[in-house]
Amino acid sequence: MEYPIIQYSIIIIYFALIIIKGVSKSKAIKDDEDFLVAGRNIGWFLLLATMSATVIGGGSSIGAIGKTYERGILMLVVITGWYFQFMFSAKYVAPYFREAKLYTVAGFFEHRFDRKNRFVAFILSLVFSVGILGAQMVAFGKIINSMMPEIPYDVAVIIGGSIVILYSTAGGLLAVIYTDVYQFIILMAGFIITAIMVAPDIFAHTTEIMEQVPKTFFQIDGGKGYIFLISTFLAFLLGETFAPGYATRFCVGKNIEETKKGIFRAGLFLLLTFPILLFFISLYAKFNFPNIDPEQALPHVILKLHNPVIGGIIIAALMSAVMSSADSILNSTTAIFTKDFYEQYFAKNNVNPRRGLKIARASSVILGISGIVLALAVPNIIDLLLLTYSVWAPTIILPILIGVFSKKKNPTLNRNVFITMVGSIVLTIIYMIFFNNETLQPTVFGVFCSLIIYFTTTMFLGKVKIRPE
Repeated sequence: MEYPIIQYSIIIIYFALIIIKGVSKSKAIKDDEDFLVAGRNIGWFLLLATMSATVIGGGSSIGAIGKTYERGILMLVVITGWYFQFMFSAKYVAPYFREAKLYTVAGFFEHRFDRKNRFVAFILSLVFSVGILGAQMVAFGKIINSMMPEIPYDVAVIIGGSIVILYSTAGGLLAVIYTDVYQFIILMAGFIITAIMVAPDIFAHTTEIMEQVPKTFFQIDGGKGYIFLISTFLAFLLGETFAPGYATRFCVGKNIEETKKGIFRAGLFLLLTFPILLFFISLYAKFNFPNIDPEQALPHVILKLHNPVIGGIIIAALMSAVMSSADSILNSTTAIFTKDFYEQYFAKNNVNPRRGLKIARASSVILGISGIVLALAVPNIIDLLLLTYSVWAPTIILPILIGVFSKKKNPTLNRNVFITMVGSIVLTIIYMIFFNNETLQPTVFGVFCSLIIYFTTTMFLGKVKIRPE
């Protein structure tokens, strides 16, 4: 790396800014309500920034560029599913979470159904969150190691994870949200600058690009057919819908109106900007480096630009992408542990807000260290990540929609929802093991199964009433 002092200076300044801003918010944290949901006092712009920064993690930035490099604009189409689910959640689901003053997805399941359904949602939420936290730590280590090979992967993971634990544990979700604002700004600035720098070269070589880049790069289905396109789009749309890190944001707005504005505008902003930025960077890499590992597309682009300042900004932007997702996941995992485990099975009715704050901070440290250890022990946890994505949507989405749009609440409904959750998990795992294929994504298969199970159960067992407990 040329001019390393410049890159290191930018990165150190960035780290210092994030730590100072995050730790400074600790003074505003008085109890677990402040720590876990920022006192439910967040305006729409802060919600927009934190939701945007959270969704653009390592997979949504360097991973999405790699996949676009490999498959073309097909990936730019399917990743819009992430942004559409934000807009849907803003209109229909987030207001329900905010009005009920919830903390977690599992909390919704007890609020709307019963403790048995809450337990299933708790287990799934915890596994989902810890797996993704580990994946973000892996992404951080690999990004830094690929951009600055002199920093070993293990060291990068420990540094990044320690910084996230420090400010997240000190200032809770309030610190996470305010640092997300800076991370969001740095992230967007880095990608916009990169896109602007590569655009002139793309326009200057349009003819050569059209001749040398495979035609499938510019086809909306990537040459794989429209069934694959639709299935993959639905997988992206459904895979992270109501994920714990997002659900926590549903609960923190000043009021329902601010909540709806912030989350909807986050989805709209990303829909109108991010695919365009990814397209220019990916196309530039495809033209200039046609035979590289797709995950190395962005590092190759940055090295070719040969600008140490831009390189430092982009490295900071990539760290922003990963850390903004990691801190959000760590906070939501802490909320899950505190509200769905500690308070449910240990504190029960004897909940002290100040003691809850101590428990939350301690669990934040423990869970953060667990994510680092997982990343160090299993530097390639993609299979685990795919499994958690694939069982999350089939289990969670339909019950939440039923809970939001249905007014009835009775033991029969609770039983039907429980059967649907367990049945969809089992069938999805069986499909992944024995029948998985690229055309029909496991997530889509699982959601389809959950629909069949629920409506079949309702039809045949609907008249079998269960006595209230």
